[in-house]
Amino acid sequence: MQGAQQGTLIGWALRTGLGETVVRTVSRGRLLDRLAALFMVLSVAAIAAYATFKPDYNWDMVAYVATALENRVQDAQELHRETWAQIDAGSSPEQQFKLKQSNPYNLNQWENPADFQSQLSMYRVKIAYVWLLRALEPVAGLVNASILLSVLPSIGFGLIGLWWLWRENALQAAFMLVPMLLLADYSRMTTAVTPDMLLALVSAAALYCLWRGRDTLAGVLLFASVFVRPDNIILIFALLIAAVLFSWRWLPMAVTFVASLVACMLISKYGEHPGWWAHFYFSCVQIQNSMANFHPDFSLVAFAKGYARGVVVSLQNNDWPALLALMTAAWALLNKYGMMRGGRANALAFALAIGTLGKFASFPLPDDRFYFVFISGMALVLAAAWKPRFEAP
Repeated sequence: MQGAQQGTLIGWALRTGLGETVVRTVSRGRLLDRLAALFMVLSVAAIAAYATFKPDYNWDMVAYVATALENRVQDAQELHRETWAQIDAGSSPEQQFKLKQSNPYNLNQWENPADFQSQLSMYRVKIAYVWLLRALEPVAGLVNASILLSVLPSIGFGLIGLWWLWRENALQAAFMLVPMLLLADYSRMTTAVTPDMLLALVSAAALYCLWRGRDTLAGVLLFASVFVRPDNIILIFALLIAAVLFSWRWLPMAVTFVASLVACMLISKYGEHPGWWAHFYFSCVQIQNSMANFHPDFSLVAFAKGYARGVVVSLQNNDWPALLALMTAAWALLNKYGMMRGGRANALAFALAIGTLGKFASFPLPDDRFYFVFISGMALVLAAAWKPRFEAP
């Protein structure tokens, strides 16, 4: 390669005094560390800034604003009216058209307050997220609070990743970690209004605590995470399996799992969640205009149809399957060359890999955002173990 460059303009430029000076300067390890850190900071800041000024007014925003209003407005007509008044106040005509009339489902929810209210049982179970919306309402209003609850956790997640790399002397891994996170949906999740970025923040903090051997603190964070999204119990169960198989202290994780499972059952009961099969049918088989008294009989055909749809859409339109395969191969290579030092690194990589598959197996939604906790966590673990260095020898 070097010989092939000798006769080129690039080769000539690199042989000049200025070129050699630039190469020597840029190839210094400390400078590359700083450049990598700056690259990650600027990337996180740019994503946060874009999401602040150009948020995605998606359907979930409408549903979460309505759910936050339920503690003071019970009548379906009034709840519908107050929700849309808040949404309309901050959105453009184009965004309002998208939310109200862009498809038959949205149009029905705009025209039928009772149907609209019936959807909220699937959002009410995100207790901590709804509570934070209400807590921020006096300062920012519900719509802006929902935007902040994507932007601020996104910044926090980026800072945890940067801190992790810095503590492990792996800052140069940021040059590859940031593109991986973007492929995993980091930017889109920050722009959209969902609990997913908040969940990623809490889960990343828990994973870092586990990496450092602080299992009790990790357990507290993981327990808190099921109040953001109850389905994060899949991550907790995967970590419990890894704790047993890789012989780390499994008792804290077992206690966390049992406590989280009880919490999930109580959240589902008191949040009036329609149940796994009704939610599965709604999300993976056929969307329903009303969830009131929706209790479909279990059907193997519908069950298979939901999984088939999930597989096809995941492979065609999403990146998480490819990223999981790529990182599993990277994990194997790092082990081959002795770079996965310590059983805890391998245990975390294993838990995040099986957790990704378990998340799909439990509920085959294809969107990248549902797997971000696992994919981003695995990327952080592998980056911290790899510690790539790009400076000249």
